[in-house]
Amino acid sequence: MIKALFFDLYGTLIDIRTDENDLWVYETLSRYFSYHSIDIRPEELKRVYFGEIEQSLRQSRQMYPEIDVYKIFFKIMYKYGNRRYSKSIVVDIAMLFRSLTMRHFGVFARLYDVLASINEKYKTGLISDAQWVFAEPEITILGLDRFFKLSILSSRFGFKKPDTRMFTLAMERQGVTPEESVYIGDNPRKDLIGAKNAGMKFILFRSECKSYNGFQPDGCFYDYSELENVLPEIV
Repeated sequence: MIKALFFDLYGTLIDIRTDENDLWVYETLSRYFSYHSIDIRPEELKRVYFGEIEQSLRQSRQMYPEIDVYKIFFKIMYKYGNRRYSKSIVVDIAMLFRSLTMRHFGVFARLYDVLASINEKYKTGLISDAQWVFAEPEITILGLDRFFKLSILSSRFGFKKPDTRMFTLAMERQGVTPEESVYIGDNPRKDLIGAKNAGMKFILFRSECKSYNGFQPDGCFYDYSELENVLPEIV
């Protein structure tokens, strides 16, 4: 019997598109940095940002390493600044960066009605490769916090999907077994393989409904109006 539904976040609940390569982002952020006595030119800021990400991934001992963007900006600010910076300032700068990269942001059609119905029947949670400094406010901005009290975000742990620890931790915190759990996501390479290796059922969203590396989705849907018809078929 299914007792819990766990969802991916970006590409599954949140429809989003960002551009972190746009130099305009770093030009604007560089100007804002100067108000905090941080002196770094846009081209250097862009180079250092991606360089710190690459270094962090390279130094990790995880099979599927994840970065923490908060720590990336913390390092940049202390390297190029001349004062101590509070956590709130680092968080604000990270959120400004995110807002500058945003090109499209919203939820998929009919999502809220479906989540309201699902919450009456199942325990729910989020399992996502996501930066907490971006995702936590964005969950609130879109009103998803009323549906999800549990969120397992990769940047909080230093590893990401398909690492099964993401999935097992979520199930442990909700007090359910793999046999009682379904994961819903849009990325077969990460979501399907991770969920199946953790012993969960899996429903694929907005992707071709076929097997991947020997794993077959237990259900597929393209529009949220279809999800509640798919769930009874998952046994």
